[in-house]
Amino acid sequence: MIGRFFRLLVRQMDVQLRMQTFNLYNLLVFFLQPAVFSGVGMVLSRAAGRTAPDLVYTVIGGGIMGMWSGLVFTSTFDIRADRREGVLELIVGSPTSLGKVEGIRTFTNVAAGLVSMAAAFLVAVLIFKYPLQSANFPAASLSLVLALFGMWCMGMFLANFMVWSRLTTAIVDFLETPVAVLSGFMYPIRVLPVWMQVISVIFPIRWALEAMQAALQGSHDAALLARSWVLALLVALAYLGLARILEGKVHDLIRVSGELSSI
Repeated sequence: MIGRFFRLLVRQMDVQLRMQTFNLYNLLVFFLQPAVFSGVGMVLSRAAGRTAPDLVYTVIGGGIMGMWSGLVFTSTFDIRADRREGVLELIVGSPTSLGKVEGIRTFTNVAAGLVSMAAAFLVAVLIFKYPLQSANFPAASLSLVLALFGMWCMGMFLANFMVWSRLTTAIVDFLETPVAVLSGFMYPIRVLPVWMQVISVIFPIRWALEAMQAALQGSHDAALLARSWVLALLVALAYLGLARILEGKVHDLIRVSGELSSI
């Protein structure tokens, strides 16, 4: 069972990466855009007089902002392409569930953007000499994993949201910037108005970045870190639960109509 899933994972990731590589737009979004966001942030930080950039809100946050932009459009564009080319019904009717296919696709997209963010991190440490002597690396690593998991869960939700109805396209296209602002990708969430901080609690990346900032500053406050981790995990799982509900609706619709192109 595990062996079959691993083979499916490798093959699906190979197909997804090939599709991204041969699509210039996706190539720029996932491999170049995160590095550009982080690079611009580091240059502006140096211009403002800081000897080292803020690692979370300039480097990692810039990378996550680029990854989020790519994830929003790729999670939706993949479904649009499937619907347009008439293979969406085949995916839904295949032995491999739609959720599993979308899960591997989204994981591949997140992993692709992580490559650029890792490169930006190395630039910050090796060129801009970001100090890491006091950093709590185990806590920072767990925070990064939770941030990526939160992005994956949100990507899963968006993918299934797009399958459920073509009318959702008009909504998804307006999600890129508001979510980036409310999640505080490139600045501490405390600089936002109070009402926006309240809304931001529904985004798992907000909590993961807060924990990562504290960890990289050397915090070992277990209560503070655990609170952010638990909230990031719970909110991410909520998005995953919504994705599963939408996936069930998709299967109900396909059983009734036999196709999804008109939905």
